[in-house]
Amino acid sequence: MRCALGVIACAFLALLLPSSPLAAQGGTVRGRVTDSTGAPLARVAVSIEAIGAHATSDEQGSYAIRGVPAGTHSVRARLLGYVAQVARVTVSEAEPTRLDLVLRAQPIGLAPVDVVVGSRARHTASEELAVPVDVFTSEQIQQQGTTETSQILQQLAPSVNFPHQSVTDAGDIGRPFTLRGLSPDQTLVLLNGWRRHQTALVNNFTYGMGAGSSGVDLNTIPQSAIDRIEVLRDGASAQYGSDAIAGVVNLVMKEAPFTPYVNVDAGRYATDQYPDDGTTTDLNGGWGVKLGRGSLSVFGEFLDREPTNRAWADPGDNSVTGLADSVNSQGQVVIKRNPVPQPSSHWGDGLEKDAMTLGNLRLPLNDARTSELYAFGGYSFRKGTGNAYRRYGNNERNWPEIYPVGFLPEFAPHVTDYSAAGGWRGTAGGWSLDLGASFGHNHFDYDLANTLNTSLGPCLDPAAPCAPGPDGILGNADDPRIPNQTSFYAGRLLREEFITQANVTKALNLGLRAPMSVALGAAFRRERYKIEAGELASYIDGGDTTQAGTKAVAGSQGFPGFAPADISDNHRTNFAAYLDLETELSARVLADVAGRFEHYSDFGSRMTGKLALRYQPTKQVTLRGAASTGFRAPGISQEYFSKVVTNVIAGVPVQVGIFPVNTRAARVLGAKPLRDETSVNLSGGFAYSPTGTVTFTADYFYIKIDHRIMLSATFLQDSTQRLLADSGITGVGAVQYFTNGLNTRTNGVDVTANLRVPEVGGGTLDWTVGVNWTKNKITSVDSLPPIFRGTGETGLIDSVTWIGITEERPDWRGTLTGQYSVSRFHALARASYFGKVSSAQPGYCDRCRDSYGGKTLVDAELGYRFNSVDLSVGARNIFDTYPDQPKSLALVDPSDPGAGTAKDWNNNYGVFPWAAASPFGYNGRYIYTRASIPLTR
Repeated sequence: MRCALGVIACAFLALLLPSSPLAAQGGTVRGRVTDSTGAPLARVAVSIEAIGAHATSDEQGSYAIRGVPAGTHSVRARLLGYVAQVARVTVSEAEPTRLDLVLRAQPIGLAPVDVVVGSRARHTASEELAVPVDVFTSEQIQQQGTTETSQILQQLAPSVNFPHQSVTDAGDIGRPFTLRGLSPDQTLVLLNGWRRHQTALVNNFTYGMGAGSSGVDLNTIPQSAIDRIEVLRDGASAQYGSDAIAGVVNLVMKEAPFTPYVNVDAGRYATDQYPDDGTTTDLNGGWGVKLGRGSLSVFGEFLDREPTNRAWADPGDNSVTGLADSVNSQGQVVIKRNPVPQPSSHWGDGLEKDAMTLGNLRLPLNDARTSELYAFGGYSFRKGTGNAYRRYGNNERNWPEIYPVGFLPEFAPHVTDYSAAGGWRGTAGGWSLDLGASFGHNHFDYDLANTLNTSLGPCLDPAAPCAPGPDGILGNADDPRIPNQTSFYAGRLLREEFITQANVTKALNLGLRAPMSVALGAAFRRERYKIEAGELASYIDGGDTTQAGTKAVAGSQGFPGFAPADISDNHRTNFAAYLDLETELSARVLADVAGRFEHYSDFGSRMTGKLALRYQPTKQVTLRGAASTGFRAPGISQEYFSKVVTNVIAGVPVQVGIFPVNTRAARVLGAKPLRDETSVNLSGGFAYSPTGTVTFTADYFYIKIDHRIMLSATFLQDSTQRLLADSGITGVGAVQYFTNGLNTRTNGVDVTANLRVPEVGGGTLDWTVGVNWTKNKITSVDSLPPIFRGTGETGLIDSVTWIGITEERPDWRGTLTGQYSVSRFHALARASYFGKVSSAQPGYCDRCRDSYGGKTLVDAELGYRFNSVDLSVGARNIFDTYPDQPKSLALVDPSDPGAGTAKDWNNNYGVFPWAAASPFGYNGRYIYTRASIPLTR
């Protein structure tokens, strides 16, 4: 580690040596930005993207970009509600260069570049809205020391959580984010204002979120394509439809023309406690060209991430010799007694290789640009890995003939995602129109490696009889006649969404003080969810016993394949219509009223409404508040997902059937058809800007959700199994199903502050603070269905689900970021606080609860802009901070002290040392470098 930090220090000294010919200060471009009437425009983003230099205009419209290399450059000016302008300027280092810019209002009111999510009227800044919206620019996005879009969002917005996962089946590869402590599917995600499709994956084994949810995978979108991210921190179902209970995240793409560029990011974890690992290389870039009156932007990204491992040596692994290694309190082998390489388990990030593309097209059809065609879309492919629990060599789930020292099952799925959207925007009769359609597809292939199907016996030879079949006698006609395997295709989940919609808007004079912005529209959506079976060997019961003589569990170890009984191909449709009205009732009061009607083919109709008010007693003070009703339709995956999984419950592997509510197994146990979740959202707050360089906001929010959908508890009592057997349902040891089983209440406060100090040592210093406090509480849980009376089942949800909803995300989140730039030099320092959490995973017992304290992580980055390359080096988590280790000594079974403590179960008896539910992971310090390279001057 000392060597790594020394290299970084030396690199910076080399950059800053005054004798270097590359250390010239460069020239300055300064000027004033106005509208077509000559009025100054504040908050205009002025940039020379080829060299990564940028500035923001002040209240007088003035800006200055320093450290610009001599030569001719393209300068771009952008402001919401105005057409972006690109101008050429020739810079000399001898004296400042003057460039004044004039922006004209954007004539098409629904173009994604001039809409801030949260309002359908024209606005030029988020501060003008009646609801809280955070807007993060491409410059901020690039400075987060990572290229994962979800992780970038977590670092920018304290109200967002993106927990790291390990030993969570497919959750290791497809990780969703959460907003305001709610489930991933309670946040609506938009791309250029269009609804983004969700993943096919169902989170039934993940930390920090309600079981049974699905979300949007932001990591299918290359961060190099994002011009800004807008986070609406308010319920918005009445404006945008289902899922917008917690809020809305809108990603807006960059638009041409711009100089082609390439960004190269590389880094690795360099920790005090573990060997360096997790080497990550990311290559991304884009090119924006003019096409006649229009433009085309294309973006691409390739990510190669090596795995990390923070597991400790397993003190219980006695494979081959029957003797376990002697392991000290730090997870290190002191005396080696068997041939198993240590650590033999995996606890960390898996391997990941991503390829992503995205394109953005705009083609105005006339010189006035009042009519245009537009399209955007992309394709991504991900190959990742994750691991299950290790099987010892003498474990009954292993065959030593295949794996003499045991094996660690590996998930090696392939995830494919693609989408396209397009349409026409224009004006007719004074109305702005937007007519278009979109399609999104995501499929998840369950490929498994380094595993086997115990029931198929101990041989891999296709010519040899391996397993005896149902009669238990090898060589009879019922033998499956297939060998065992070490890799399997276990099936596919597929999800698709097609949307066509029409939106119109106009400012109408209705005799009020100001024109009323009227927006109305309608949409049709068709969703599809499909489950495809895996290959025969991944789910078949070969009939063999284990090496211990007991009945073998059928299916590929780690994840039994989807069987023919699981397969389905279902769809549903939705029709929606909305009306949104916004106007200034007085010089100080803005009102926004919205209503929406939606009808789903599977559960019926829902009406939602919203009222938002903004009051400005002075130019510097804004008071705002909103009240709304919201809803979330049952996810189509929640209605049709079906699977038998192997869970370790009380230390014993159990075949758990997750069944849709319309199946016989679920109906026998009292499942009811799913209905929508409904919510009431209240919020209120203020924004205070005493000067053009200071902004402070604070907002309180209250979210009441009824009929939340979740996976039930795992029903596994002997009497429950008899109920299933009496109904002809066999082959599973426990059952879960989806249910509208509980009501919750969420309270919280968001605080943000921004301070710009324009003259510090000849440069500019920006401070940004964000704080979020969120508390989730379960207010009621439905009673168990009457069928469970006398079975011994304790409730509709278990403690794992209870804690997952209420305590597995930090109550407190906070970030403090300082950014400094002078001439060609720029620097960033950031402190991120993650509050305490509690977790009961992966123990799977009612007494396995453990608590983990809050932690602060510190990041830093330094950079220097050469003539054509911007080079940065930095570190995330400089002080190598880790979450707390499990520590609870509560007995999991008070009647049997030998059953172990919560600490034993939560750290897998010393193998998994760090908190499973850590909101920031457990990888430690990460060192990186980044180069931004324009391909032409």
